[in-house]
Amino acid sequence: MIWSANRQNAPTMSIFLRASQPRSAGVSADETVTSPDLPHSEDIGSEVRAFREQCSMRLEALFQPGSIAVIGASEKPTVGRRIVASLDRIRFAGRIYPVHPGYPTVLGHACYASITELPEAPDVAVFCLGNARVLGAFVAAAERGIKSAVIYDGGFAEQGGEGRRLQSQIEGICREADIALCGPNCMGVLNPHHLSTTYLGELRNPAGLVGNVGIVSQSGGVCISLLSDTRRFGFSHVVSSGNEAVLAAADYLEYLVEDPLTEAIAAFIETIRQPDRFIGALDRAAALGKSVVVLKVGRRERTRRAVSTHTGGMAGDPDVASALLHAHRAIEVSDLTELTEVLAACQGTKRATGRRIGIVTSSGGLAEIILDIADATGLEVPPLSSAARADIVPRIGFITGDGNPLDAWGSGTFVANLPEALSLFDASPDHDIVVFCRDNSDDPAFDAPELVGTYIDLFTRAAMQSRKPHYLLHSRPGVMNQALVAQLRERGIPVV
Repeated sequence: MIWSANRQNAPTMSIFLRASQPRSAGVSADETVTSPDLPHSEDIGSEVRAFREQCSMRLEALFQPGSIAVIGASEKPTVGRRIVASLDRIRFAGRIYPVHPGYPTVLGHACYASITELPEAPDVAVFCLGNARVLGAFVAAAERGIKSAVIYDGGFAEQGGEGRRLQSQIEGICREADIALCGPNCMGVLNPHHLSTTYLGELRNPAGLVGNVGIVSQSGGVCISLLSDTRRFGFSHVVSSGNEAVLAAADYLEYLVEDPLTEAIAAFIETIRQPDRFIGALDRAAALGKSVVVLKVGRRERTRRAVSTHTGGMAGDPDVASALLHAHRAIEVSDLTELTEVLAACQGTKRATGRRIGIVTSSGGLAEIILDIADATGLEVPPLSSAARADIVPRIGFITGDGNPLDAWGSGTFVANLPEALSLFDASPDHDIVVFCRDNSDDPAFDAPELVGTYIDLFTRAAMQSRKPHYLLHSRPGVMNQALVAQLRERGIPVV
């Protein structure tokens, strides 16, 4: 979250209001939600629709494979070698089958000249080949009985013409052979909990990635961006879906909504394919109390043109998409910073019963900035009641403004006053969420580590004893003490 005097950043302050919604804000199983009509981004027939619904049953093979065939594996520094190396590095427990006619082994694994020679039909086959060579290899893989597949290379529908025809041929093969396909033009799938990966990035430490956020992204670069910061949350599954020739965002959403390891879902969306199923997944997530955070691009004509040449989709009317997301309880964000902060705010183990925020600060200036931005964004930051003021002043001394945000320096020491201020908001019937705003950096030039640790210990104790959700808030992104963030994350206290 960016707490800044810059009003352009003000919308990000609504994170608390959205990420801490009570579970009752979800859609019940019997509730009907009216939403605007969203035109289909593509004309799909009933046969294709039925096939895609069947693919959901094949997602298990894609997300938790027992065997992986790497078609185009090599001893040279190629994509195929990278996939095999990543699987070895994370100690993938399944069988790894490199496929290449030119090698007897790849990184110590027996290498097969063709997928038809494998001792079993693999759960997933990954195609580390240029698009001109994919079709023939895919036909052979389908004949061998693969359950799912990942095609990394581009040059398909997003380029039109021959690329679109090639993608259509592969989709037809998948339909005929009942293959769940991720891609083409994607980076694959990562499952840190299961220690399995078909993700194109070079994976080294899956333990550091483990968490409760599922990612579905039509851009591989957005996956890279989100995976680059694991300080405050980790991941259950990561999907770079690309052109979505077979499996669409709706398929992945349906899977993640039902997945017990996934508590929040981030989606980067260019095109909403299969809007009926997409909406159904949003409604199901709301009913289960799972947050779905969506970054939908395409608000400008130039962006919409870029979408069509990136993954071959149509961005659609941005206002219609926003209305749909709002109607079905998704949290729409405008950029990657806001997406990250909402996901961080979703890490709390406690849900608010209302929207009213009580804020404790160590600065009158920050309190004033917060008030200005809260007013601009419509956040509820109720002032202290006369009874609350009469209670807190004898305990901490003079307070500024109307007491919320509460500058806890008062006339005593902050160490003594902080627990008093936090307990005031915890006991208050006028506040549902408690926030402590205090910057804690790794730079020892100013902060004494022992003193900062004391503040966080006091805050942690208050948060653990309270029924209300507590958040530690930093005034600027990136100004965070890593050890303290880890301590709070371990205790289920969000840091934003």
